[in-house]
Amino acid sequence: MIPRFVLTSVLLLTIPLAVTAALPQATGQLPATTPVNKIAGLAIDLHSGALYIADKGKSVIYRVAKGGVITPFAGNGLSGFDGDGKSALDTQFNHPLAISLDQRTGELFIADTKNYRIRAISPKNLKVSTVAGIGTRTSSSRIPYDSHTPGALAAGHIAGDGGPATEAEFNLPSGVCADPIGILFIADSGNHRVRAVNRGTSPVYLMGVEIGPGNIETIAGTGTLGFSGDGGKATHAQLAFPTELRVDASGSLLIVDSFNQRLRKIDRQSGIIRTVAAGEISEVPPERALEHWATSVVGASVTMNQEIIYTDRVNHSVHRLSRGGENRVIYSAQPHEYEFGSVEIDAQGEIYVADVHWNRVLRIDGTTASVYVGGTTPGTIRFGVNTSSVKRIE
Repeated sequence: MIPRFVLTSVLLLTIPLAVTAALPQATGQLPATTPVNKIAGLAIDLHSGALYIADKGKSVIYRVAKGGVITPFAGNGLSGFDGDGKSALDTQFNHPLAISLDQRTGELFIADTKNYRIRAISPKNLKVSTVAGIGTRTSSSRIPYDSHTPGALAAGHIAGDGGPATEAEFNLPSGVCADPIGILFIADSGNHRVRAVNRGTSPVYLMGVEIGPGNIETIAGTGTLGFSGDGGKATHAQLAFPTELRVDASGSLLIVDSFNQRLRKIDRQSGIIRTVAAGEISEVPPERALEHWATSVVGASVTMNQEIIYTDRVNHSVHRLSRGGENRVIYSAQPHEYEFGSVEIDAQGEIYVADVHWNRVLRIDGTTASVYVGGTTPGTIRFGVNTSSVKRIE
């Protein structure tokens, strides 16, 4: 019998973070007001406080140093795929929607969505490589510019489970998350699955699935659009275009199940999936939501004390979900003032929220909100309102 490791709990709070302090600095400083074309995912360096921003419109990744100085970090501003092995600033990406920083190794992972690949930037030399995905059979010139279209969705496929991650096929991968012990989680959004890559050298067993070294497996989703499976194994559950992913201190996985308008969680040990929060339009059938690309729960992150912060685009709100299950709105805005998206939290508890409407990042500290980078005129955030509209999941 092949020996394997059983992955149980992961204490993220004890990860040594010194590695990230040595990340090379990209050159070419820009003013903090530099406009972001189409803001997407966020990732935080818990050691230095640097924030990474995926700009899906420019196909560029920015690095914002603590204090607000923004620099281009990856992407030459041309959308496409020009291979691997180049420096990050000389590489083409195509509509990247999500990013994740491995706090242990310093690698930055990118969901290179319209290249149908997951790519990584080495902290040693800032070179780019593909760590999962082989691309698509469809010519990139025939894929619509916007990834959220039927044409882009129709270009992807599903293949590769049980084999090398670099030979797998994805369909609009829109979420990525690196855990601290070598597992890379991928939201294979258009295939309505979450998949995991074992980047280690020995077989692992997590969430009820065994994964060989270098291989990829589905850990959640049947591949059929829909909502089902709460209380059972995640591999038997239906998802609807999962996007953002986050790992908590126990190693369990949070999933923004976007067209189901829910935040769901898979237990690391048992593989059981359940809903932990429902969005403002959770009653909308996923088929209808997909048809109109309508989503409410959009971004999620985990604080150092294991509370969940998530955003609801429809309700124009930011929520805090306590460890005991209490769900309350902590920040709210009027329609068209903000369009909340991805969210990240630094080691001091400051919350960074992508404001998709104004293409900027907001920083929320206690009862103070400010424009951190990008955008134009701020709107008005109100604190602790609309609590009656929150849907609490018992």
